[in-house]
Amino acid sequence: MTVLDNEVLRDKLMEQFHIKGCFESMTGLNFDLVNFSADEYIVKEGEQPDSIYFLLVGTVKLYACSVKRDFGIVFMNKGLIGDAEFVTGSAATRSAQVVGDALCMRMSTRTGRHRLMSDRTFLRYLAQQLAEKLTLTETANDQNLQQMSTEDKLYDYLKMSAEDGRITETLGTISQLMGVSYRHLIRMMNSLVDEGKLRHGRRKGSYYIA
Repeated sequence: MTVLDNEVLRDKLMEQFHIKGCFESMTGLNFDLVNFSADEYIVKEGEQPDSIYFLLVGTVKLYACSVKRDFGIVFMNKGLIGDAEFVTGSAATRSAQVVGDALCMRMSTRTGRHRLMSDRTFLRYLAQQLAEKLTLTETANDQNLQQMSTEDKLYDYLKMSAEDGRITETLGTISQLMGVSYRHLIRMMNSLVDEGKLRHGRRKGSYYIA
């Protein structure tokens, strides 16, 4: 993520995307214009964001990789990211990952939660955004057009859970999480190696993100 230190551009985009109209007052609110590169995470599943992001330009995919959760993927090219987590005060249940470069307006929520939760204009906007995101998710799941393959799910999970590029979870645990046999998991891992997405480690059975 890169913070774009350009107040003129930030203010121009604030006006272009009518962000000021989402609030009764701008007092005490802090905004930054930020750019995300392809495959960067805006929010990671299991983490609690300290900002809400207004997606201005670009496409973001939302998906979950936790045990016993739906792996369905949903694409969005407008709206808020981190809004549900702000409302519930809990960790993200889905990751938000940039497909290509994405431009966002970031609003810090480290302080001023009470002020935002008392802003009726913002709460109406927040409710609308949450409803639209719910509809988008249900539609995508019903149509089943944008589901990730098991191998894609595996690779995204490995990227998210790796530590310094190293796959730390045991293959047995990963096979249970993915709902596949150990033998089939090995075939998928080797396929990812052949595709150049993973590489073997020096120790037998160890893998790294390439």
